[in-house]
Amino acid sequence: MESSDSARSRKPVLWPGIWIPLLLVTSGLLATGITANIEAKRAMALAETRYYAQHQALVNHLLANAPDPTASPKEPVTPTEAWLQTLFDNTLPDSLGLRIDTLERHTKIPLLEIRANGSMDPTRALRTEVSPMNQNWILTTLPSPALLEQAARASRQTVWISGIALCTLAGLLTLLLNRRLYWQALRIGELELREAGSDHQIANLQVEKSVLRQALNDSEQRSRDLVALSGAVIWELDENGRIGFVSPQIAGLLDRAPADLTGLPFEDLVPLAFQDNFRRTLAASRSDGSVERIDLPLMHRDREHEVPVVLRVRALKDPIRGLTGFRISALHHV
Repeated sequence: MESSDSARSRKPVLWPGIWIPLLLVTSGLLATGITANIEAKRAMALAETRYYAQHQALVNHLLANAPDPTASPKEPVTPTEAWLQTLFDNTLPDSLGLRIDTLERHTKIPLLEIRANGSMDPTRALRTEVSPMNQNWILTTLPSPALLEQAARASRQTVWISGIALCTLAGLLTLLLNRRLYWQALRIGELELREAGSDHQIANLQVEKSVLRQALNDSEQRSRDLVALSGAVIWELDENGRIGFVSPQIAGLLDRAPADLTGLPFEDLVPLAFQDNFRRTLAASRSDGSVERIDLPLMHRDREHEVPVVLRVRALKDPIRGLTGFRISALHHV
């Protein structure tokens, strides 16, 4: 009992289920990191595809707009470097660098170079051999770091911002639910303490009830013993003088069973000549509230013999209802 009471009265030291928001946030951050890497690789692949398309577009642009060497010249021939510069000035994206070299001469000087140095990434350069105007050239494009990495960085940043926001929201919601669960646990603990106190009080009342019932049974047994030892017959009448209870000693006095007399007027047992005195005795007891005595005979079962008895009468009164009946003792008088 003591161990169960102490277990029920134990309060939670920490919010219950605090591991749930921690696990949720950790899992969310891990999933966010994995998703961010996947999306970054996907954005990088899309950026590389776009870069390849831009490189091929530049190659096609060069081949489509190169002068035709077989056509008869009507105007002075423009130097190669000049028309290449004009060709790519407005078409080259800002994120790309361009370099065109010729394979027909051993020189390191390119025919055209636009943003091919500086922040461009030479490790990702794309080279394509082209032959405009019956010449062998190498067209090289160099992407800027922003072209490939910025898309991956932006995708990763977007995923992380969204993931952290969702993890924070989920963590706050679970913390709020855990807080409510904590207060409910405290409330349940208080109710269990009250229940334990109530159970203890009920147990005490049960013990007191058992003691009182035993005392009542002892008192009733004592009263029955005293009545049996005294030889008197105990009667209880209602306010109209009808018999409600009679002790078993009546069988030896009038040779009648108690069940046969229940509900009968007591006056039926009193001879006609003594009924007026009996009524006056009841009235005196009712008015004075004292125990009145009267000597009279009672009719035997055979209606031929009369048994002389000493009656003691006491009126029973209730503060609210008034007269509720009479209690009579009858002792055989020789």
